[in-house]
Amino acid sequence: MSDQNFQDQAFSGRAFNAPNPHDGVVVTEDKQDNSVVRFLFENHGVRGEIMHMHEPAQRLLEHIQHYPNCIKGLLLDLAAAAVLIATTLKANGTVTVQLQCGKGPNAINFAFVNIDKHLNFYGNASWEQKSNFKEVGFSELVGQDAILVISAFPEGGNRYQGIVSLNGADSLDQALQDYFRDSEQLPTAMFFYHDVVREQAGGILLQIIPNIENNGASLEHLSILASSMTNEEIFSESLHTCLHRLYWNDQVRVFEPEKVAFKCICSRERIANALRGLGLIDLEDLAQEKEGTDMTCNSCGKVYHLTQEEIQEILKEAKAEAAKENTLGAAAAKTAAQTQAQIAAEQKAKARAEKEALIAKRAQKQAEQHKK
Repeated sequence: MSDQNFQDQAFSGRAFNAPNPHDGVVVTEDKQDNSVVRFLFENHGVRGEIMHMHEPAQRLLEHIQHYPNCIKGLLLDLAAAAVLIATTLKANGTVTVQLQCGKGPNAINFAFVNIDKHLNFYGNASWEQKSNFKEVGFSELVGQDAILVISAFPEGGNRYQGIVSLNGADSLDQALQDYFRDSEQLPTAMFFYHDVVREQAGGILLQIIPNIENNGASLEHLSILASSMTNEEIFSESLHTCLHRLYWNDQVRVFEPEKVAFKCICSRERIANALRGLGLIDLEDLAQEKEGTDMTCNSCGKVYHLTQEEIQEILKEAKAEAAKENTLGAAAAKTAAQTQAQIAAEQKAKARAEKEALIAKRAQKQAEQHKK
């Protein structure tokens, strides 16, 4: 991905604060819950985003309560990262932020969050669910030779993807900062906050605006200020209040908040369709289970229980569909055979006519010669 992808339309729209940007951030009673807010510095070549969420974070963790806290915390940070990146891209499509993990005694298999253009996201992680799994830090969770993959799927456009090694990265924010610096040549600072117990996530992104003098020094200065933000502040205060506390001495233009939501693609209908994809033999075996069966959505961890009656109904539909396909197949085969027979008969009749015409022509030639 090029830096242009991260610049296009990054801050289009109407400013949300007072008409005069020198008035700074206007603090209102609205806490901007479950939202992301974009902002610009009038006197620095830097733009930014700040977000916090509670209800979407609850939904993200709702079906994976048995996961270790370190994995749940990683998913909360990934969700915050996906929101900030998707807001920066402003792409009409989807964005996936994924950790493809490496080797290690406590390394998970992978973790991902997928987010659409409306900032609806879902995500999950895969790990070996062993009883002696330890609460470990980021580097041990991802393991050796892990990679960070950011993929964008624009509507009607070409997919583009960025990959960076996680070797040497001690945190997700460091990994993403390395990604933007090395892959996008777009120096960026990111800060993530999560509370697994209260199921909350937050984040701040600061990014240079290219071709503006001293933007690197500005990013360093503003990042130092951002690093003073605490979990308690970002989760208890409004986003506007947080910005005011961090940058009360700067001229900040704040844009309208955008809502964030958790929304997985799974449903009972999708689960039923997945069962219909099994062979009839496997479905018949499942239909014998009196207690039914459980199927887990790999995208969010939600478990769907299907009763024996539901499975039997799916089996009945699958058999009917198979019988219909067999009937159609037999009819098609019969039609094909009839067509082939008709073609063969027509070819035979044509050959006979050609032979008779040749005999008649020879007889006529012989008669003409005899006349002479």
